[in-house]
Amino acid sequence: MKRQTGATLGGLMFFMLLLSLAVYSAFRVVPAYMDYWLVGKALNNLVALPSIQNSSDENIRAEFDKQLRFNNVTLAKRSDLFIEHIPGGVRLSANFSAKTPFLGPVHLCMDFQAEASSGETPSH
Repeated sequence: MKRQTGATLGGLMFFMLLLSLAVYSAFRVVPAYMDYWLVGKALNNLVALPSIQNSSDENIRAEFDKQLRFNNVTLAKRSDLFIEHIPGGVRLSANFSAKTPFLGPVHLCMDFQAEASSGETPSH
């Protein structure tokens, strides 16, 4: 007699449970990473501007805020932008957090840091 092999209904249900949990997690995490990517893109656009080196901090923040609103980014704010003037350019960084509801009282907390610079980087 030949022994039967293959997936059981219980194994299939367990696999479907794991797959659905992975897809649900992706739906909760991907929007936050999209905002992170857009913030990084906004910082790179700012440091590419030829007039950024001579701009005041308030003008840089206003331009950053304009790019965030244009891209519909809700996680980062203009107050999250850190500006450091370096020789020949400027270094911009933004630190922000996202707290996303997951399952009931469980939330996913994600901390992001995006950075871009123009000019020389200081040695430590």
